[in-house]
Amino acid sequence: MKRFNLIATILLVASLSVNAQVLRVERDSQQGRPVSHRVQRKAASLDGTTPFGYGSTTDWEGLGINAVGASFDVAIYVPGGFNATINGINIPVLDEGMTKVSVWLRSQLSGKVLAKKEVSGTFVANEYFPVAFDEPIDLPAEGVYAGYSFTCSIAFPIAMGGDITSGGLYLNYTYNGSASGWGDYSDQFAPSALQVLLSNVVIPDYSIQLTSAGQSTQTANATYSIPVSLTSSSAKDIESLDVAVTINEETEDKHITLAQPIPGGINQKAQFAIEGTSPAQPGRYVADIVVKKVNGIDYEEECMISAQLKNLTRIVPRQTVIEEFTGTGCGYCPRGWVGMEYMKANYPESFVGIAFHKYNSSDPMYYENYPYLGLTGAPGCVIDRKAEADPYYGFGNDNLGIVDAFNLMNQELPEVDVRVAAQWNNDMTSVDIAAAIEFLIAPESLSLIYVLTADSLTSTATSWKQSNYYYQYTAAQVDNGPGLVDFCKNGKYGKSSVKLTFNDVVIGSSYLSETQNEGQNIFSDEGYKAGSIYQTTYSIPASTKAWAKSAAKNGHTDISVLVIDNTTGGILNARKVRVELPSAVIPVPSHNGTTNQTARYNAAGQAIATPQRGLNIIRMADGSVKKVMIK
Repeated sequence: MKRFNLIATILLVASLSVNAQVLRVERDSQQGRPVSHRVQRKAASLDGTTPFGYGSTTDWEGLGINAVGASFDVAIYVPGGFNATINGINIPVLDEGMTKVSVWLRSQLSGKVLAKKEVSGTFVANEYFPVAFDEPIDLPAEGVYAGYSFTCSIAFPIAMGGDITSGGLYLNYTYNGSASGWGDYSDQFAPSALQVLLSNVVIPDYSIQLTSAGQSTQTANATYSIPVSLTSSSAKDIESLDVAVTINEETEDKHITLAQPIPGGINQKAQFAIEGTSPAQPGRYVADIVVKKVNGIDYEEECMISAQLKNLTRIVPRQTVIEEFTGTGCGYCPRGWVGMEYMKANYPESFVGIAFHKYNSSDPMYYENYPYLGLTGAPGCVIDRKAEADPYYGFGNDNLGIVDAFNLMNQELPEVDVRVAAQWNNDMTSVDIAAAIEFLIAPESLSLIYVLTADSLTSTATSWKQSNYYYQYTAAQVDNGPGLVDFCKNGKYGKSSVKLTFNDVVIGSSYLSETQNEGQNIFSDEGYKAGSIYQTTYSIPASTKAWAKSAAKNGHTDISVLVIDNTTGGILNARKVRVELPSAVIPVPSHNGTTNQTARYNAAGQAIATPQRGLNIIRMADGSVKKVMIK
């Protein structure tokens, strides 16, 4: 069934109006990382007012469409339900040269204007510019949208920062006479640093809440670091906290001096880290964090949160899996091809690429059984089955932003080590796989997925040609994206359909259907502990398609083994290896990468060279015997 790409229609439309200019975060030209703007001083304000906001007041990033002369409307939502008067707005300034500036309040984003003020003055970068309305208004019970408008003189003029928050960022932008229309970007980018200045608000000196605590993973008896997010609605600035951290019935008091004071105000956000030494044994622990003092003063309100600690037996390399939904009939899928090819070439040790062709059934590489993984448009991908992304733009709209997204996910320390060996059987009718899973922490509920992929697939046949919508556009219109410009006008692949060589294409797996995986399950009650090893085998039938058989005979096939956390659905670790051509016996890898199988027998005691259906008896190098049932 054909699935249409909603993202693509946002990124490139036939008219090439404002939608060809996509929102993106300002990045360092050398490092490729978001540029951080440190706010130079405490937020300016109006006398007698209390600021309300969602974003960071100390560290900002720039957001824009990389176009000077664009006009922006930026807003946040201020909920009702408490008594307050709105006196003005703090504009967070990144663009000193912005023009046509105004601040406003609206009942709806495109609705009635409740208050508005044209703004003039000297703007200073990395500082707030406070603006008072001529007549303050009472905060409506149903809430209000507060915002500012301007025309930019720099490419990334919108200041944002902090944790992604509902209600934190609404945008409308205009460029070359075309408007994007209002959009809620609260779940895509950090919130605007805009602040609403309130009066007649009664709040205590100190009122805080620990809103989230991240997980910390490390080896036993090593330094842990727990990231914690805090929300303050306090009249006074907060400079320090004293907390008690209890792990494994042992409590340790810690004094934390915040890197930047949290300014007094409503809904002020901050992040800090709690560090210490993890318990001496591998395992899963809970860290209970309780705030005892604020600015050295006893804090009487209950304020606590729990975080997870995972102590591993050792640190091992991670292979991160990107599963891409694609197809030859998808005109925007060339950008997915570019992204996946880039990752394969530049991250050969840590990247596991899996491209499942399900966009159009006329695709010669169409593979029906692989699940869509929640993806509703092509090209699309999931990373370690934990986060959805674009296989070229990544989590945002940055050229080859998939690299940043991959590196972010690849930093997570894996809970298992995976070793794999695979070879074709003698008549090349199936791939025989042996896997050894070492548990670096006691497993809870895991499952294995096996995926057979092929490389170097190409043909001059019409059905193999990749549809390409980018041929209609110039390189500048797609922002000169690396590799993607080849598919534009006058590019190497600048035609409506092009011949490509496809890699990492799914040609077999342990999925019997989209919802049924035949790979083995591993449960906590089976006695596995940290340091123990689970060894198993599996066979995948060869594809009957001639081109897939040719890829196998030419040594162009790989096996990927994915270890799934059944509780979250995420991939704990994976391993991808080349499938060897037929030989005498399939090796069974141990946790250190050496083979430890010396012989294999069937149920009748007859020696066999490769795994066979039914009972397989395996004699190991240490003299032990392992029995494996192969279905």
